[in-house]
Amino acid sequence: MDIKLVPYERRTKTDETERHSYLRKILSQISGKGEKADKGLVETKSLDREDGGLEKTENSQAPFLFIPRGQRSRGRVAKRQTAELLHTAEEIVEECQSPRKCQKRKCRHKTNSSNLKGIPARRSRPARRSRGVSNTTSNLRGKINDALFQRCFLKIWEESPEEKRNLCTFMECIWFSMYTNDHWRKRVLTWIKKINIFSKEYVLVPIVLWSHWYLLIFCHLGESSESKTRNPCILLLNSLRELDRGLEPLIRRLVIDIYETEERPVDKKLITKIPLLVPKVPQQTNSEECGIFVLYYANLFLQNTPENFSTSYGYPYFMKDDWFGKEELEGFCKRLEAVEAESHDVDE
Repeated sequence: MDIKLVPYERRTKTDETERHSYLRKILSQISGKGEKADKGLVETKSLDREDGGLEKTENSQAPFLFIPRGQRSRGRVAKRQTAELLHTAEEIVEECQSPRKCQKRKCRHKTNSSNLKGIPARRSRPARRSRGVSNTTSNLRGKINDALFQRCFLKIWEESPEEKRNLCTFMECIWFSMYTNDHWRKRVLTWIKKINIFSKEYVLVPIVLWSHWYLLIFCHLGESSESKTRNPCILLLNSLRELDRGLEPLIRRLVIDIYETEERPVDKKLITKIPLLVPKVPQQTNSEECGIFVLYYANLFLQNTPENFSTSYGYPYFMKDDWFGKEELEGFCKRLEAVEAESHDVDE
């Protein structure tokens, strides 16, 4: 039912009744039951008075009812009634959109991601358990969530040799997945700019995408492709060996955006020619080990980082099928058990 656009002074009893019935119907739909929508509203019983005023209603506390009846006009009262209805509607909508109020009354409303605050870089946040989902087992061989992964990664970084860390930098493990979201892309590129990746030889980029962990390593970005000892290339360490076809375009798009954000000369054709290499590294044996494998890849790379990386001399270096065995991986898991235990203590 549409509201008739009739001037206040010329509205009839039927026009006003239909208008308020329509607005109350909208409020009833917004509030769910209608009781909350009707609270504080005026229930009009009669709009047809000789003095142009309104009959006193069930709720006589509405502000406009204190106007002397001789000074009221039908248009003025109707306008005030409409304002009251719209004000109540705004309060209900605002309450539904408030995350705190939604939590109190267990509303299913989902907060818009545009309201989220920026995620700071280089900060280790406590791991939180997701209800109904087992993020990890006691020996770190289950599915690892991003918070626990980040804590373990920072532990590995801190314990790596200083001379190796000076050659490297890294991105937060959720930056890449956030980059794939149009809403977060510019903000992620701003964060990347702050870590000065062109001043380092290697950039470690943990990726969690499509329920799988990867380790991406940018080598000698910004170097000339004609160099024989410092070849710009991209390494992708994947414990499932197969490269997802949808991943390579995202990686190359990220590289182009990094060049543009850093205001460096960029030739898209040359960037597409940067080799994307997938070394034959040890593979996971079940569907839940990708997180721990990526952590161990990062750990071993930081322990053995070459000063110069060349695709002509030495590649794939130490990144081979026999890079590590099952016993070494088990020992690495035990090393990180303290990090996991600390995360559980924080949760409790």
